[in-house]
Amino acid sequence: MSPCVFSMLVILWPVMAVETFTLEGKQILETLHCPPCERIHCSPRRALKLQCKGGITTGICGCCPACAKLAGESCGGTWDYLGKCDEGLVCIYPEETDGKPEAELKGTCKSVLEVLKADTCRPECTWEFCKANPNEICSARSVSLEKRECGGHCQHTTCSSCLVLRPPSCPQSCSPTDHVCLHRFGRCVQGHLTQETHPPICHQNLQNNYEGFFVCLAPTCPTAAN
Repeated sequence: MSPCVFSMLVILWPVMAVETFTLEGKQILETLHCPPCERIHCSPRRALKLQCKGGITTGICGCCPACAKLAGESCGGTWDYLGKCDEGLVCIYPEETDGKPEAELKGTCKSVLEVLKADTCRPECTWEFCKANPNEICSARSVSLEKRECGGHCQHTTCSSCLVLRPPSCPQSCSPTDHVCLHRFGRCVQGHLTQETHPPICHQNLQNNYEGFFVCLAPTCPTAAN
């Protein structure tokens, strides 16, 4: 049992209600209630001793001071027992929960601006999305060959600009200092790219399950003259 879970149980034990058990034998507390803060004894010096890297918030039940979680750190859970995010951050939970109960969900602190930017982007450019929507606008921020300054956070392009690069079957294993081997590997890659039997798989042929690197191209940024 983690220290966070143990401390939550210590605080909430006097007002605990029904308990059940999962098949894995984990204890799930179904009905818990926080007591009034005056019944929870918080040290007045605790906030000074925390030495937080970020701000100070409150812990379980919102009574005692606790360090706020920073960007990238875990957060949330039932009664925020995993922690609360610092100012300017929000706790984001994964979209796929794999059937986990709410009490076991773990979020991650992310910047509010980052979340807002992600919400304004079109769907991610992925093999699956572009296979189903070959002419749609999508966000290539994760698969763009070259980031365009004018593309901003989303790096929008079209699925028709995406392709699958098949990896070369070059068996060489080279150390970083073996220049002869590195040049041999480069010649193998060049030979792979010039073979007509292994062209890049463009968007209109994504119906087949080709294995390779899914990448997207984006147009250059317009100049001031344009």
